[in-house]
Amino acid sequence: MSDRTLHLELENIGGIEREEISITEGATFIQGPNAANKSSLLKGLLFALGARTVPIRSGADEARATLSVGDRRVERVARRTDAGVETSGEAWISDSDDVTLLERFAALLETNSLRSAVARNEDVETLLKEPMDIEALEEKRSAKMRRKREFTADVESAGDVDERLGDRERELAEKRDRLDELETTLEELYDEQDASSTDDDDGLQELRDERADLRSDETDHEAQIEQLESAIDRLEERKTEIESDIESTRETVESNDLERLERERESVRSELDDVTRRLDVLQSVLTANREMLDSEFTGALGHDTGLMGDEVTCWACGRSAPLEEFDETVDELTELVKDDKRRKREREPEIEELTEQIEEVRRSETELQELESEMRDVEQKLASRRDSLDDRQSQLRTVRDRLDELDDGIAQRAADQRSEQSALTEEIEETRVEIQTLRREIERLEGTCESLRETQGEIERKRDEIEELTDEITALTDRIENLESELREVFNGTMDELLDALEFERIERVWLDGEFELVIAREVDGRTQQDSLDHLAESEREMVGLVLALAGFVTYDVADITPVLVLDSLGAFDAERTRRLVDHFADETDYLVATAHPESAVDATFDTITFEPPVQG
Repeated sequence: MSDRTLHLELENIGGIEREEISITEGATFIQGPNAANKSSLLKGLLFALGARTVPIRSGADEARATLSVGDRRVERVARRTDAGVETSGEAWISDSDDVTLLERFAALLETNSLRSAVARNEDVETLLKEPMDIEALEEKRSAKMRRKREFTADVESAGDVDERLGDRERELAEKRDRLDELETTLEELYDEQDASSTDDDDGLQELRDERADLRSDETDHEAQIEQLESAIDRLEERKTEIESDIESTRETVESNDLERLERERESVRSELDDVTRRLDVLQSVLTANREMLDSEFTGALGHDTGLMGDEVTCWACGRSAPLEEFDETVDELTELVKDDKRRKREREPEIEELTEQIEEVRRSETELQELESEMRDVEQKLASRRDSLDDRQSQLRTVRDRLDELDDGIAQRAADQRSEQSALTEEIEETRVEIQTLRREIERLEGTCESLRETQGEIERKRDEIEELTDEITALTDRIENLESELREVFNGTMDELLDALEFERIERVWLDGEFELVIAREVDGRTQQDSLDHLAESEREMVGLVLALAGFVTYDVADITPVLVLDSLGAFDAERTRRLVDHFADETDYLVATAHPESAVDATFDTITFEPPVQG
């Protein structure tokens, strides 16, 4: 057995006591006459994959299915208990939602819900759309949109960080160049001062050094004050924007009564549930009446032909009544079913609209809380910046007062020395003052640039996050908007292909319309006209049901969940159409397993496993 061959072992399943088979990749036919346990084999295979039920062989207490491929092996057991049948062991598929996809779109037995719904001309919309889970996709998209708004607000609050960093870096380079020039000039001035043997008073120099330091402090305070004023202006602008956003958001929240909307939605849902339950009952009654009227069992219940017309004995009450009355009852039931279907289609959009309004109110409430929180943060920052501004302005006034005192002291000391201050000494002093000021400004600019680089890196990361979130939101939006149309397009395209391949001459086209109703166009008396699903032949209805399930198999990527697609009860197709049907389906899965009768001439290109009826002891 190769690494890609499925090995299946079954015990006490259906009519199988014990059986082992190997299934290779591609299409495989399980061939054998009726009562050869072909369907039991398929049910055992599906049970190993994860199906919730399996028939336990009569007289046995438990059934067992083992499936292995390569290094992977799973085993499941179903046991009879006083409380019913209990299952244990590991299945190929464990997730409940994935099991639903397996049973609905990959387990295409005669009892498959979609095949049965098509055969009885019942509603297929719910069966097809249930796994879409649009509400979960909407919640996921809303969460990503909230995160994107948070990042966008952070990026916008950072302002023109790239431009500011560029300006500070250019300013820093210019000041470093200027510092190099001044240091060279100061050395030249010192050399010239030494040559002139001019001595300066130590006390005067101390005053001048202090003045140089204070002038540097003055410049630093002025720069800090300018930054604080700029920050306050930006915060006040942001505060104004938030106040406007809060007002508009609060109006949205207050203008909608969330509890009323939820009550209204619950009321619509309750009414829709009532309609759905009544529709199920009516459809069941309608199906039963049609089957009893059209089936071979009518005569057994009592069917007499008299002078006044045919009479039939009622299978419910036992009384006889004209056949026309039974036909009228069926017509009335049909009209009731149509009315309930119409009411259901009319009410479902109301639930979606109410849900959208509720989500909008909830999003507005969340946004309002976020805006109010941001407002408190902005107000706290404003108070802090204003306090810092007051402190800086007070410090600047103190420095300037001391500078005035130093200027007076230096002037007085110079006068006391009764000597003229040389132009050289003044130039040296001014150069030293400028050098000290430049060094402080350079140190401050280096810190500012480093901080801006960190902010720039964080902003770039958030921009990347915003771009990624935008793509994810777009993908979710497209999936939400396109999921239903994709399902229709896959079904309609596949159905067109199969109609060409299977050559049903009387059928022009079968498609799902916008309401997920099956529409049939067929040729009648040389003209193409719309017709009822009830008027199709058994093989034609079988094809529609199978293609409908396959459309779900492709749309929901069921091949990623289960490696096997199972087909049963293909007796309505002749050998050539069976071959074409299986050949088309085989392209969608790794393994396709189908049943066939011995008289069917199965194509030699497909693997065939022959089953014989069990020997009766």
